[in-house]
Amino acid sequence: MFCLEPCWGRLTLEFGVPDHEWHTLRTGVDATKPMHSAALELAARDAGVLLTTRLAVDEAGLTWEIMLRNDGMASVEVGDLYFPMPMNTEFPAGQPASVAVLKHSFVSGHGSHIFWIRGNSTGPFLMLLPEADTSLEYWDVHKDSAEASGTWCAYILGGAAAGEAVAAGIRWRQPTHSLSLSPAEQRRYRLRFQWVANYEAARRAIADAGLVDVEVMPGMTVPNDLHVDIALASSIPVERIEAEFTGDTVVQRLPDRAGRRLWRVRFSRLGENRLTLHQPGARQTFLEFFATEPVETMMKKRATFIVKRQHRDPSKWYDGLFGEWNMETQVLLGPDNYDRIKGWRIYEVTCDDPGLSKPAYLATKNAEHPDVAEVAALDRYIDTFVWGGLQRTTQEAYAYGLYGIPDWKQNRESSDPGPKGRLHIWRPYDYPHIFAMYLAMHRIARDHPAIPTRQSARDYLVRAYGTALAMFTVPMRVVMWSAYRTGFYNECVIPELVSALTTAGLTREAATLEAHWARKVRAFVDPKADLFKSEYPFDSTAFESTQALARSALDDPVAMGVSKAAARAFSERQIAANLFCRGWLEPAYYYLGSDYRHTAGDAYTLTYMAQMGGWALLDHALNDADDPHPLLRLGYASQLSAWALLNSGPASAGHGYWYPGEENDGAAGGGFEPAPSGTTWLGQPHHRGTWYYSCEIDLGFCGAVRAAATIVADDPIFGQVCHGGIMETFAHTLRIWPRDGVRRRLNVRLQSLRLDLVLLDARFRADRPIILNLGAGWISLTPEPFAPSGSGVSFELRYDDGRKRKEVIDITDSQLVVRLPAARLPRVQVR
Repeated sequence: MFCLEPCWGRLTLEFGVPDHEWHTLRTGVDATKPMHSAALELAARDAGVLLTTRLAVDEAGLTWEIMLRNDGMASVEVGDLYFPMPMNTEFPAGQPASVAVLKHSFVSGHGSHIFWIRGNSTGPFLMLLPEADTSLEYWDVHKDSAEASGTWCAYILGGAAAGEAVAAGIRWRQPTHSLSLSPAEQRRYRLRFQWVANYEAARRAIADAGLVDVEVMPGMTVPNDLHVDIALASSIPVERIEAEFTGDTVVQRLPDRAGRRLWRVRFSRLGENRLTLHQPGARQTFLEFFATEPVETMMKKRATFIVKRQHRDPSKWYDGLFGEWNMETQVLLGPDNYDRIKGWRIYEVTCDDPGLSKPAYLATKNAEHPDVAEVAALDRYIDTFVWGGLQRTTQEAYAYGLYGIPDWKQNRESSDPGPKGRLHIWRPYDYPHIFAMYLAMHRIARDHPAIPTRQSARDYLVRAYGTALAMFTVPMRVVMWSAYRTGFYNECVIPELVSALTTAGLTREAATLEAHWARKVRAFVDPKADLFKSEYPFDSTAFESTQALARSALDDPVAMGVSKAAARAFSERQIAANLFCRGWLEPAYYYLGSDYRHTAGDAYTLTYMAQMGGWALLDHALNDADDPHPLLRLGYASQLSAWALLNSGPASAGHGYWYPGEENDGAAGGGFEPAPSGTTWLGQPHHRGTWYYSCEIDLGFCGAVRAAATIVADDPIFGQVCHGGIMETFAHTLRIWPRDGVRRRLNVRLQSLRLDLVLLDARFRADRPIILNLGAGWISLTPEPFAPSGSGVSFELRYDDGRKRKEVIDITDSQLVVRLPAARLPRVQVR
């Protein structure tokens, strides 16, 4: 038996006959009470067209059959045939996330699939799979009013709706169709609902149904100095892959592995690239990739762009501000011109997460790849906009407090002396971006002595500490807002800050900050902690922070005041929550690895949490997972994903895919909108694609810098692989060229060897390979020291037993071998 609620089983048919307007025909249950039956058939007729829908329970699930028949005397054109999916997808305040479900949908021809997961991340999942020749080709969200959340609708036929969308300038990237029915002709479609236990069972169900289960490495946002490997599983094997741009794409068939057919693809055309998977019987599935410039190029271009858009006018109160930019009109925003940002959202330009994300990224990037002009721009921002403006100084009460919306000038000059005016310093989310900036400036001054800075490394460190401490204390003092029970973006650097304080001899400060961090760890380890709560009842924004908290709990449970068992349970719980609201089985560049908000992939994907949460997945996979490889694939895809929002390219490619023009080279969109049309979070209409304001995306780029690593692994599907690099294999020797953008971290997860190598004050040379000799047990590398005049390069090596060794290699000699004092540790040779 099954329960059919009102509007379940409803179909909508848009059709026309010659010389007449379009007709709309709907089936559905109009009863006010649920109906109970083992089978139910509904029908509707109009203008000689019969539309029926039948739902029936069998041992395998719920079968849904749809039939169209033309009983008239003239041919009929069917423009659209679609069905709504009215699920309980609202996450109300004060209720556990498990009361609702989150939709994961992939609309892509015969490979389409949809499934829903409960908020507690446990199975079973409910799946909807097309059967036989049925396919899905279009989707949108139907709203009864502008304020309504709307109902997601999938189209079996979407020719009319998609045609209207394309005519309005929308980039719908998949083919759509209409259907012509002659008199007495009929057409049948069939779908099936079924339960699956977990993600692996969902993959098997997709493949068993003749759809295509897709695995990719390293992701679907693909830098053009790397290739992408694709592994396809289906009971109806894929026969060939067709590239959208055949002259700019190389498709190579690889030997089958692990019951899958493998291909290698190289894209040279920047931007969106569609691959069509062809199966027997004219079945097609479409995979949407995005090709970018190399990661290191993008990291540097983004920083260069931010600095070019700095306001530099000493007569303005906002001198030093890194401005927002409209890619569509090429307008620089500031407090004297908010452009198309209206109402209360004008804060986006100067403060809060959007305004503070740019300096946070700029400093984080410069700690890895310093540039004199960029560091000078950061110092100007700190001295003229932050200290004494945005941030209260040590000469003021509530020292290190940070002003919130709408901007620090209005708050400081407010007639209200309280938290709505001169004490509007109570939003803890703002603080991590500033202490992450100060910590990065500390690293620049400490590790790159050739780069001039206005303050000493110690001074930046003290400010980082003061700002971090203020996050825990100032909002609590002003409005009783606790920082212990909510995850904040960029606060994951606190353990690094504690370590830097200890190294600098600031042991009291280190102990104080660690005590606050440990209190937060304990709050989250508590099974009652709400992992989805932010300033909204349901959000996906905590999962960089939760992994950092889990890392501290697992690595030092005694210092954090938790048991090992509780730490492990929390680690598993928070990574499951991260996966719950992240695209994994949806192989499109704007879904795979992206976090999902409550809109479930219908709006605002590739948010800043795509890459921040990607760091979390990689950290968990490398350190905690029993089988790291599925999460290595997903984590790397996540940390690459939102680079698709960066508008960059050479002159030959128009300086960028989304908004061409040299002035936009290095600009970025704040998110991706997968729906045909709608309104962005900032209030601007969109037509499927990236936003033209960057908003908070630089937070994601911070996460991408932290996640950047070259990872060598024995993947059970793809074989011996190199995420974020190029690798050649000769017998027992691997030659590895890092292409991750940072070039300091090498992780090895082979069956015969597990190690992590981090250069602390140098990079791997981009033009020289790292050579890993598995037979002889040594690593050869050529460093690019941060301080060329220095006498040594420091590195950290961790082997498979968890032990760490820090060493300094004297690089005054060109060939020098260091034997590390630990059994089974390879020696490191610097060339």
